[in-house]
Amino acid sequence: MTLIAIAAGSAALLSLAGPAFVRWCARAGDLPPRHLLALWTVALLAWAVSWATLVFTVVAEVMGPGLKGFVTACITLFQAVSSSGAGTVVAVLAPVAALAAGRLCWVLARRYAGSVRWRREHHRELTAGARQRCLDGHDVWLLQARRPHAYCVPGRRSGVVLTQGALDVLSPKELRAVLAHEDAHLRGHHHVLVAASRLLDTAFPGVPLLRAAVTEVPVLVEWAADDHAARTVGHAPLLHAIGVMVAPPEPDPSGRSLAASGACPVERARRLLPGQSAGNGRSTRAVTALSAAILLAVPPAAVLGAAVLTVAGSPPCVCTI
Repeated sequence: MTLIAIAAGSAALLSLAGPAFVRWCARAGDLPPRHLLALWTVALLAWAVSWATLVFTVVAEVMGPGLKGFVTACITLFQAVSSSGAGTVVAVLAPVAALAAGRLCWVLARRYAGSVRWRREHHRELTAGARQRCLDGHDVWLLQARRPHAYCVPGRRSGVVLTQGALDVLSPKELRAVLAHEDAHLRGHHHVLVAASRLLDTAFPGVPLLRAAVTEVPVLVEWAADDHAARTVGHAPLLHAIGVMVAPPEPDPSGRSLAASGACPVERARRLLPGQSAGNGRSTRAVTALSAAILLAVPPAAVLGAAVLTVAGSPPCVCTI
């Protein structure tokens, strides 16, 4: 029961205090977006491991070690619960865990099916209404639309989509900045981070950690892509490109595409101004990010390891079916 209480406390603490801890690390270490994305990824993984560990700990406490004990306890579940002293905990956690797993699978199946359908239809539209061109070493789909817009579509048929309006208003350097921004999205697999945060928040609404992640991760991926483009081409061309491409024609809240005009353009431009991101040294930032990631990952990993060792060190089950 002590291990169950520790696992429950770790999961609850991460759910409630996780956002404040990540934000404190961001302020204290002046972390760049790519490090913050790594921290949010660790936090989400640690959250999932924490709750999975809690379920595993309860199962191990009630059902005992060994496959035979597991099968026996499944057949005689009510007797095992009544004799373990954890009947109340299991009576509450078992249906909750089953419902949570079922909801996660249902949301995942719906999101995956919708994503596959959207990408198939979008590729069909591009094939019918756009032409492929090579711009600055990048293969892009060029749409005959007057409004300046650019975005990338991840997946098996990944690529960058650019409108003729964007091509008309962007200078060669600004175009390279936009293409570098979209290339950073594709290379960094930013769509996976955005989709994962939205999936978890949809499946488990109301969790503070997930609610914060679904708000901050989409912004951070845009900042990280901006930083890559600024390092590649320069701050001035990217600033000008953001200025002429501030309004996407149709925002895509599903995260299936990532646009160069995403997030708040004013905040993106402010970050790129000279003197706005002096911050700490690169080594200090790396140490801060690594320390924070360890602090996030160690508690659930330690509880999981303790649960596994407890099961492995228990005497073999001598139950009979």
